Order: sequence, then C-alpha cells, then structure tokens
Amino acid sequence: MVRLATKGVQGTLNEEQLREIFRQHDVNRDGLLSKAELKSAFKSLGALIPSLRAFLGLRQADANGDGFIGEEELNGLVKYASQLGYTVK
Repeated sequence: MVRLATKGVQGTLNEEQLREIFRQHDVNRDGLLSKAELKSAFKSLGALIPSLRAFLGLRQADANGDGFIGEEELNGLVKYASQLGYTVK
C-alpha cells in the first residue's frame, strides 16, 4: 500500500495523488512510463498482480500504441487506476 506524506489521512487515492505516484515511477525521467515502470507503480499501490495491472493500464491508456504512457496519455491511466479503488493507509 502507498503511504503518503499526509499523516493521519486515510481513504481512497484521488486522481491527483495517483497522477503523482505514476510520475514518481518514471525512474529514467524521460516523460514516458514503460511497462516495467507501470508494474512498479502498481506494486507500490498494493496491486495483487502488478504485471496484469500494468498490461491492462497500457492497453487502456496507450492511445498511440507505442508501448509507453506519455504525459498526454496519463489521464487515461489515472482514470483506469482510480476505478480500482487504491487507498492510503
């Protein structure tokens, strides 16, 4: 599960929090999220099968089919992830 810097706050992650978590997982800072980076992000969110979530997130949000999530595609990924109900503990 994700632990945010906001002590004492619990509940479902909002879209801005999810967006920030995904941006933090762009480890090479190229502005693109690879499948490996997505897998790491979903693992940090507490996904039971992060590789499946990464695959499904790519399939849903990768509008140009290049195998990466760019900044212009991030909203689609965030919408997908927000439907899954990840929480802060």
